[in-house]
Amino acid sequence: MDEQTWIEKILAGDTQCFSRFVAKYQVMAFTIAYRILENREEAEEAVQDAFVRAYRALPDFQFGSKFSTWFYRIVYNTSLTAQRRQSFSPDYNDACPEQITNDETDNALAVLERKDRKEIIRLVLQKIPSDEALLLTLYYLEESSVEDIHQITGLTPSNIKIKLFRGRKRFYEKLKSIMKREIHSIV
Repeated sequence: MDEQTWIEKILAGDTQCFSRFVAKYQVMAFTIAYRILENREEAEEAVQDAFVRAYRALPDFQFGSKFSTWFYRIVYNTSLTAQRRQSFSPDYNDACPEQITNDETDNALAVLERKDRKEIIRLVLQKIPSDEALLLTLYYLEESSVEDIHQITGLTPSNIKIKLFRGRKRFYEKLKSIMKREIHSIV
């Protein structure tokens, strides 16, 4: 079913189609919200708000971009609004790197056996600034183009490329640090 037919069915009150809409987009929507808010409960609430806002705005959707891009933009803006309401916002320039706990560094082989690649990526993404983690998630895991990310975040394409470059570099350094600590615990 093409997007326009799908949206028309939702607007006609087909709750089954809306349920499929939620099922299709909820995981990435939560990922975006969580990367911004860094709090599970607030991210869940932001995603719920975004679904409501998207449903109300569906009649105005012009099909000028991909539907997912349009919806993720709503999630992004809803999450930023929620972030502004938080009592404080961390400043990443002054933040110290989080310490790795003993449980995380028990032994590299045990960790690699327990966690698959996706879990290791998730762990590293949690240790880098949320804006960089969001861009890396959209670009590599969601396979969004720079233009799609521009439409979602409102950042300029050159700014996105710079942040992706910095994010990849920081991701690599954090991953290297985690793996180095795990290797030291073996030796």
